[in-house]
Amino acid sequence: MYLQNETAELPPLSPQVTVDYGVGIRDYVDLLHEGKATIVKAVLLAVLVTAVYLVLAPRTYKADTLLRIDRNKALLAATLRSEANPAPATAESPRAQREVEILRSRSVLGKVVDDLNLVVESSPSYFPVIGETLARKHDAHDGLAAPWLGLNRWAWGGEKLKIATFTVSDRYLDKEFTLVALAEGRFRLLSPKDEVLADGTVGEWVNADMGEAGQVSLKLTELKANPGTQFELTRKTSLAAIETLQKAFSVKEVSKDTDILSVELKGRDPEQLAKSVNDIATIYVNATVHWESAEAGQKLAFLESQLPIVKDSLEKAEQGLSVYRQKHGAIDISTEAEILLKQVSEMETLGIQLKQKYEEQNQHLEGEHPDMIATKAQIKRVDLKLSALNKRIKDLPRTQQNMVSLARDVQVNTELYTSLLNSAQEQRIAAAGSIGNSRIVDFAVIPEKPYWPNPSLLLAIATLLGLSAGSALVFLRHSLQRHDNYPALLEHRVGLPLYAAIPHSKKQRHLARLICQGKERQPGILASQAPQDISVESLRGFRTTLEATLANSESKVIMVSSPAPGMGKSFVSTNLAALLASIKKRVLVIDADMRNGQLHEAFSVARQPGLADLLAGRATLGEVIVSLPDVGVDFIPRGGTVLNPAELLVLGNLEETLGQLKSFYNHIVIDSPPILGATDAAILGKYADATFLVVKEGRYTAQELEVSFRRFQQVGIKPNGFIINDMKEGSSYSPYYGYAYSHTDRAQQNPSAKIPGYQAIGAWFRKNRTIDVLPPLVTDDDVQV
Repeated sequence: MYLQNETAELPPLSPQVTVDYGVGIRDYVDLLHEGKATIVKAVLLAVLVTAVYLVLAPRTYKADTLLRIDRNKALLAATLRSEANPAPATAESPRAQREVEILRSRSVLGKVVDDLNLVVESSPSYFPVIGETLARKHDAHDGLAAPWLGLNRWAWGGEKLKIATFTVSDRYLDKEFTLVALAEGRFRLLSPKDEVLADGTVGEWVNADMGEAGQVSLKLTELKANPGTQFELTRKTSLAAIETLQKAFSVKEVSKDTDILSVELKGRDPEQLAKSVNDIATIYVNATVHWESAEAGQKLAFLESQLPIVKDSLEKAEQGLSVYRQKHGAIDISTEAEILLKQVSEMETLGIQLKQKYEEQNQHLEGEHPDMIATKAQIKRVDLKLSALNKRIKDLPRTQQNMVSLARDVQVNTELYTSLLNSAQEQRIAAAGSIGNSRIVDFAVIPEKPYWPNPSLLLAIATLLGLSAGSALVFLRHSLQRHDNYPALLEHRVGLPLYAAIPHSKKQRHLARLICQGKERQPGILASQAPQDISVESLRGFRTTLEATLANSESKVIMVSSPAPGMGKSFVSTNLAALLASIKKRVLVIDADMRNGQLHEAFSVARQPGLADLLAGRATLGEVIVSLPDVGVDFIPRGGTVLNPAELLVLGNLEETLGQLKSFYNHIVIDSPPILGATDAAILGKYADATFLVVKEGRYTAQELEVSFRRFQQVGIKPNGFIINDMKEGSSYSPYYGYAYSHTDRAQQNPSAKIPGYQAIGAWFRKNRTIDVLPPLVTDDDVQV
């Protein structure tokens, strides 16, 4: 190590070190802990917005009813019965999805729209933003709410309007009319252009002529409002009203394979919702009864149309058989002929039934339908069997053939007529007692509590969103900051030791704000205002280390600089001087930043002659030195404004001046300009016994510190080390923090200076080339100045 003013060979800049950082869960936890203020603010903001929404949002109610879908009755699907074609006891259960689509159909919802007059929409005019909330808080049982501040145009609670009929021309569909309540049950109707159309009374028809646009008809059944209150009226098309109802309407199966449907409807008016849902369920059930009754009636009509034909055929067959017997006498039919007669009768009866079934299907099915194709195939098979039987009958004697043929006609027509009579009677019973395949299990009731908004759900979601958004903001801000400023890493890369890591001080931030506003009348020095602050404790550790470093120096001139403005060198200079004075040292502070020095504001000293005037020969030492007994130091301000401060430092006999000051003061603390912004610090550093670079955590890079170090090296000055200022509190930085007593300890113990833990880490880092640390997690941009 060489002396302060010794010229040494300039070493090359430290090579870049490739570091493989390992990130663990603890690092993320530390980052979130440091950003807890941001996360809490995000959560509070999300909860606040949600709370405002919960107060102002309109209430949505839900009414529901339950429907049971039964199996179709056997009689409705039964075909003509016979021993060869028995009707099934029950039919297949309908699919719930089919019933859902029927419930949502226009044929059902359109009837609801017509019954409840849903094509007409009306609503009171509420005061913007808060009006509906205030009206909702008013109890309707207390009557009408009094208008606020005489604003009777708006509805404030308790208003009611019922419209029997409201018709307009097609041109004014979906246009907004205005109804103004008057005294004693009267009202006034305004056009969409706010033109007066007519005045009327509740219970009477009001017709207004709008010229070429047609007429407007209106009839009210109830109007309850303060005079002057306005209502908005709109007439919609039936299709638009049905679509609106479909959007608010939902049907779902309660659970799989139960055939229990839940019909739900959401809206703003709870009473109207209950009526609408019950109307939908009733219309649907009545429609299914009507459909099934109509189907039974259609089948009965077909059967009744066939009965006279079959009866006439039966009578003719019986008459023919009787005439034949009278003519030929009794004829004994052989056993073989009886068997053939029975088989032929069965086949012909089955064939006639199948043909009747085909004709019935042809009334409501297409020719390519699978049922009709199957019936055709059955008829063809029956015809083939009949042909075979008829061929065998031809082999009998002629008398027996004729007898068998006549007996067959009688038997077939008798069975067919009996079957038709039975089927007709069954269809009469089905048509008279049909109850449909749907039943209402539970009718809808008027909902008491709103379905939406749901406070517990929304607040839970808002909390989660706030936590997510706050955490994302913390990580985003961290990702946008520089991450090559870990103290031990900087020591290794730059080659300078870390002398102090000063934590962020909220008290210093408050003092700086007061100084900027001109409200601080006392010296705004943190060491004097808050001696137990954690930042002051860290500076005490720096003072102890500095005393040990300069123990053998005859004079102790300390220069504090920084790579760039705004890193806190003035904060370090003033508070270090105050701490040195607190241990009975004579200390002088010099504001050597003749361009932009602000130490006179920190010490609450008015602008007066200072260093610039002293070097220019316009003032003497006695005239520029200001004594500050409250802080315990002496102070030389920057003085008047100069255009060439660097030339003034070279030509102004600075070395002789400092020599005079060294004979009296134990320490001289020089607050110099930034080294990268001007050459003043390089000139001043030649006369300093110790030089320190102050950098602000999160605002610098290793390259900037290296360039600053090299700038001093070029003039033969080697800085003693660097100081990190304004480090944010968090577990990831705990090895670098100074020590401070807690509030409870301050009442019991005296403050003591502690050497920061950075020395142990720095020593370890110099011994180990492998780097396995995580860059600091920066979350705040507050500067300590």
